[in-house]
Amino acid sequence: MNIKLIALDMDGTVLIDDHRSITESTAKVIDQVVAEHILVVPTSGRIISAMPEAVMALPAVQFAITSNGALAYRLKDKKIMYSNCIPRENAAAVFRTIPKKLWAELWADGKIYVEREKLLHQSDFLLNPFHAEVVEKIGTEISSLSFGDALPGPIEKINLPNIPSTFKQKLWAEFSSWGIFSLVNTPNGFEIMNRGTSKAAGLLGFCRCLHSSGTKIQNQNIMAFGDSENDIEMLRASGFGIAMGNACERVKEAANAVTRRNTEDGVALAIETYILRPAAISTDCSEKLGHSPLDCP
Repeated sequence: MNIKLIALDMDGTVLIDDHRSITESTAKVIDQVVAEHILVVPTSGRIISAMPEAVMALPAVQFAITSNGALAYRLKDKKIMYSNCIPRENAAAVFRTIPKKLWAELWADGKIYVEREKLLHQSDFLLNPFHAEVVEKIGTEISSLSFGDALPGPIEKINLPNIPSTFKQKLWAEFSSWGIFSLVNTPNGFEIMNRGTSKAAGLLGFCRCLHSSGTKIQNQNIMAFGDSENDIEMLRASGFGIAMGNACERVKEAANAVTRRNTEDGVALAIETYILRPAAISTDCSEKLGHSPLDCP
């Protein structure tokens, strides 16, 4: 297995359940892979300004892919290496279509833009506590999201995190029918990105950028970790996809291997098993990682 890049989802994967921290074992293993000349790339649905400091501060982490693959950054200077963003007028058309009372966010320039009246009454919208905390930190008011010329950019995604069940299916069908967006389902709503945007597309677009500067990384050289449905394409597109023990069944079925839970050093164990100490892999890999199915090398 010739791994040159490890793509790491954040929430539910490398982070423990506080959405902020990684274990000491995981941090140590991530630093160790630098000696193997392997890139470690956080690959998240988060916006760059909400990426966890515990991961971004690690010396091994030099790049990041954010907003479900809409942008890829070189961290030392925040240079955008790859992008697939929503045209302003397409974004404005979304905001003109959704119900006016719905909480809606536009993600751009490291900020989460929300119409002023909604931001002033944020507590009325029953956002989940972690997301509410993020909005309190980087939420930015805008007078209206309905006019393309007035919108900031580049627009990474539109987040509709809390849609009443009576509207969700209808809105999903509506925006799917336009043929210009990629949609990602979330527990109480969904996210809207430009057509063709996914973690897999962002990761492969980032690798093309590296190739142009002399670093050749192909699909088979990528190991990817994830736990959620927005990770499935990335796991399938990678040479070796690993699902977390806490992942849903669809994610596990898409992976080559299943490791332990995010709270049980699952990322560290898999990296140790397949990269740092591959000679120690037993024929019964599922016993070593504690889960199945597992594609043993």
